Amino acid sequence: MHSPTMRVISIINLIASHNSELTLSGISKALSIPSSTIYPILKTLVETSFLDMNQENKTYSIGLRCFLSGMPFIGSNNSFSSISAILNELTEATGETTHFSKLDGGEVLYLLKVESPQPIRMYSALGKTLPAYGTALGKALLSDFSLEQLHSIYPDGLRALTENTITDFDVLKTQLDDVRATGFAYECEESNIGVRCIARPIHKNGKVAAAISVGIPVFRYTEEKRKEIESLLLEASERVEEIVPYLDYV
Repeated sequence: MHSPTMRVISIINLIASHNSELTLSGISKALSIPSSTIYPILKTLVETSFLDMNQENKTYSIGLRCFLSGMPFIGSNNSFSSISAILNELTEATGETTHFSKLDGGEVLYLLKVESPQPIRMYSALGKTLPAYGTALGKALLSDFSLEQLHSIYPDGLRALTENTITDFDVLKTQLDDVRATGFAYECEESNIGVRCIARPIHKNGKVAAAISVGIPVFRYTEEKRKEIESLLLEASERVEEIVPYLDYV
């Protein structure tokens, strides 16, 4: 591969997947590339609006041009639009934020999101990633994995994201077995304090290919609401599963 081009791609991928803005030194350290090599690339990306630079703290984040570059893909993909419509209906029915995601290594990659109309709602961002073991979406996506496969994709162990994150492989595997048995995955403030989540795996050719979820602030979460969401999520997931075979990216 062409090394200079790969540097640009690596920088954009790093910033897109990071949950906070990055400095020049942070990018340099993460990619093991000298700052002197990275700086002119960052400067060009900022000038062309593929990245934004915060002048106060000298940090970089994804720019508007990156977002606009992806819009033709979304607009031209009827299946993608169909899933988005299903998420819209699910958000209208539940009043909560909904997501469609896939697995990227050991991370959950958020592909689609419909935000809750409520003033207080869970935070997430398209294109961002989180360790799969700490989210309901991730547990749905990992539900077919063996214990050996889990150790393979997380060779450094399960890092705690909050005090509630599962950090024991055996406990995680037990939960994944439950997901396979029930069809539902749950998160209780494991990736973000104050948020609970319910998810379902989406299958393609007999294997888990994606997942959809509903995220709920803990103060709105009740057993009655859980049952209501599970029923709506089951119906929505069955509809999405009919569309997924036509998608090349999952």
